[in-house]
Amino acid sequence: MAKAVHPSIPPRLQPHQAIPLIKRQIERLDEIMKLRWNDPQIDAWESTTENILNETFGMPAGERHRNTQEFAINSGRGYSYGGMPDEEYQANFLSGQRVRRALLEAFVEQLQDLAPPSSATAPHQYRFHSEIERVSGQLYRDGHYREAALNAYIRIIDEVRRRSGLTEDGDPLMNRAFGFQGQTPAIQFNNLTTEAEKDEQRGIMFLFKGIVGLRNAKAHSIALFDDPYRGHNYLALASLLMRLLEIARYNQP
Repeated sequence: MAKAVHPSIPPRLQPHQAIPLIKRQIERLDEIMKLRWNDPQIDAWESTTENILNETFGMPAGERHRNTQEFAINSGRGYSYGGMPDEEYQANFLSGQRVRRALLEAFVEQLQDLAPPSSATAPHQYRFHSEIERVSGQLYRDGHYREAALNAYIRIIDEVRRRSGLTEDGDPLMNRAFGFQGQTPAIQFNNLTTEAEKDEQRGIMFLFKGIVGLRNAKAHSIALFDDPYRGHNYLALASLLMRLLEIARYNQP
C-alpha cells in the first residue's frame, strides 16, 4: 500500500522573525547543558526549539523539514543502552548538544542570507524615514509588502499636499507642486537658473508623479508580492522622497 502523502505546511515565520527566536534558544542551551541528561527541563527546551524550527522551515508533505529532523536526531540521548554508567549518558548528552548548537548557528546564518535588509537595526544599516517607518515599518517586517508600499505612497502624497498648501490629488497635484513651466513651483529644489537645475527639478517631479502611479496600482489591485527586497526598495524610494521634501524650498501657491 502506498504511503499516504500529507499536505505540506508552509513556514509561518519570516526569516527576520525566526532569527531572534533561534538565537534565544542557543542562549538557553548554555543552561540546558548544565543539567543532568534526564532533567525534564531539557524536554521542554527541545519541544520549544522544534516548534520554532517547524514554524521557520515548514513541514514538507507534513514531515519535519530536513533541518528540523537533523536537530531532533542529535539529542545525544539516543545513543545509550541499559546499564551504561550515568557519566556516559551525560557525556553523550553533552556531545549531542554541541552538535545542536552548531546546527542552530548554521540555521541562523542561512536565515540571515534571506532576511530583508530592513530587519537589521545596527546604526550602519539603512533606516527608513521616520514617517515611512511609522506608517509602513511594521507592515513590512510582518511580510505585508503591498500594504506597506501603499501606506508609504499615500503618506508621501499627503505630505506634498500639506507642504505645498495645495488641495489637488494625483498628477494635477504634482504638476502644480513641482512644475516650473509658466509658474513658480510650490516646492523647489534649486534656483532653477541653469538647464542642469531645471533637469533636476523636472526629474524629481517625475519621481513624485511615479509615486502617484504606484499608489493607484496598489490601491486598485489586491495582488500581493512576497519579495522582501522589492518591498524594501519601495519603502527606500518613499524614504528618499520624504527626505527630499525636508530640504526643499517652499513658495506660496
